[in-house]
Amino acid sequence: MRYEELVFNGINGATGDYLLPPMSPDMLSKIIQGETPDKEHLRDLRNWYQAVVQTHVGVKEGIDPSRLDQTGWGVIFAQGADPSLREALQELLDLRREQAGERYREYAGADAYVPGESKSGFLARHKAGVGPADPDKVPYYLLIVGDPEAIPYRFQYQLDVQYAVGRICFDTLEEYARYARSVLMAESGQVALPRHAVFFGVQNPGDRATELSAKQLVQPLASTMASDLPTWNIQTFLAEQATKAQLGRLLGGDQTPALLFTVGHGMGFPLGDARQLPHQGALLCQDWPGPGRWSGPIAQDFYFASDDLASDARLLGLVTLHFASYGAGTPRMDEFAHRALKETAAVAPHAFVAGLPRRLLGHPAGGALATVGHVERAWGYSFMWDRADTQLAVLESTLTRLMKGDPVGYALEDINVRYAELATTLSDELEDIKFGKQSDELELAGMWTTYNDARSFMIIGDPAVRLPVVEEPAAERPVMAPVVLSAPAAGPEPDQPLEAPIPELPTTTPAPAFQIRSEAFTTAAEEDFGLGDLFGESEVRRATKNLFANVTEISRVLERTLDELSDSFAVETWVAGDATDRADPLSGEGASLAIVTRVRPDGDTQVVFSQHWEEMDERLWRMHCDAVREAQASRAEKLQVLASALQVLLTVSP
Repeated sequence: MRYEELVFNGINGATGDYLLPPMSPDMLSKIIQGETPDKEHLRDLRNWYQAVVQTHVGVKEGIDPSRLDQTGWGVIFAQGADPSLREALQELLDLRREQAGERYREYAGADAYVPGESKSGFLARHKAGVGPADPDKVPYYLLIVGDPEAIPYRFQYQLDVQYAVGRICFDTLEEYARYARSVLMAESGQVALPRHAVFFGVQNPGDRATELSAKQLVQPLASTMASDLPTWNIQTFLAEQATKAQLGRLLGGDQTPALLFTVGHGMGFPLGDARQLPHQGALLCQDWPGPGRWSGPIAQDFYFASDDLASDARLLGLVTLHFASYGAGTPRMDEFAHRALKETAAVAPHAFVAGLPRRLLGHPAGGALATVGHVERAWGYSFMWDRADTQLAVLESTLTRLMKGDPVGYALEDINVRYAELATTLSDELEDIKFGKQSDELELAGMWTTYNDARSFMIIGDPAVRLPVVEEPAAERPVMAPVVLSAPAAGPEPDQPLEAPIPELPTTTPAPAFQIRSEAFTTAAEEDFGLGDLFGESEVRRATKNLFANVTEISRVLERTLDELSDSFAVETWVAGDATDRADPLSGEGASLAIVTRVRPDGDTQVVFSQHWEEMDERLWRMHCDAVREAQASRAEKLQVLASALQVLLTVSP
């Protein structure tokens, strides 16, 4: 079915309007044709798809993707990550080490992700390249630990084409430990669930987007799964049945299944709205009267958010998939606005993982195993494309693999292949259009929205988890005993300033130790080290005094340098209406301070933005990051010189 206007997923909670207004195919086509591709990533996708995918996908030939001792398993930390994170995840790491054996890897310390590193750079540093994953070099299953400012979403979706990648990010160490315990319980037989899957499809009155998704996505998928997997109990909740209260019963209540698939609008909030960090990506339910009967802000009574999960919710063993805008997370910059408006727009103060999956996985009573959802928008038109049968087949394949017991990361392999295929096809189509081909707006819109849907699907959770379903399930879901850690909370609170993606400072030599060594040189200048007997006491003593007088002066200079390097430093970026001499940052005349980054000696970093940050160009942020990196590099170079000088002094000291 074709409509004059295309409709998309997502509702602005502050206004009640669509996150993107309906638009004609020719309008979307013009926006698509104006985009600038990431050439390096596109080249990787094209090469990988053409050379590998047409014959074999995922992990290399001959390896069973369900066996971690063959596929390997690895965890990726950010450079300078808090060591307490690893301690909190100890139960999960011990479990995976036992399962993966010699193919277990921890990317921490010198092997950790380096800020600004690309997928190809990370793999090259660890002796891996394009093509099927070789577990002897880099494991197929990879778990990223940390927020998407420390390890960007971009790195995750690039890596996810070739590997099975997931991410966990919580506010406290206790949540990391709870998640580790939840996985351990599910894989040690303590969680035994019936084969029960639920398809939940909202169909708000007068809303064409959810009408199409309910009829063209939820119903066909549920029908196919019921037909293909007769041993499963398949339930469908559509339209009037898809209420917030019903979703509560499915998320930790008495009707919680093993697998939950939901389709509906994801909630979005503007930059600066207090609800954005906790509620962006929340699931709008049937309770919303629809666009024709409701205007103004969307009340929380209409959507299901993280704080709607009951404190006694029973979630152990659950895997959820949400077709909803921002259902998995939110980037800092709005890529679609960049293409549509030819300028960069900040959609959030910093990139973050959505509140609902974080709460689902880190719940005090035991969490879900994984959530699959969108980072960025969900493009609902993707399943209305003329070739939508292919798109539905990919989702059917994903669900079938999950329900047959495959790890969630491997189950999503066909979506990654689809992403690589569409990236190649779309780039060829846009190239042909540049050289005069007449574009089919509907075809181009379908191809582009399907490509973006496939790209932005991400796993929140360990990609190696699988549904703990059995023929003879337990009478009820267990509850996890409280996990209490004495360590402080990990990561920033939601309202704290964002951490800039720059490396920590190198470790410095403590100033007091250097000062003691400096005093030793003064004493040493009075000694002749027994050479007076050979050359004459006066000559040797005079030469020795001169030598150590110079060394002592050098040591004092180095000490002053060390004091300077031990102080915090700041990098400021100013903006002005033009580049004339009238713009004087020092006097504050003609220019305004846009961004300040302060770095403490221990590497702690704080970034402060102007209140008008959302109006600024992304290039300004990149320029600022470059300036901070240059300052860090200069500081590191000085420290290296200082360390070399100290080594010389320590060598000649008594």
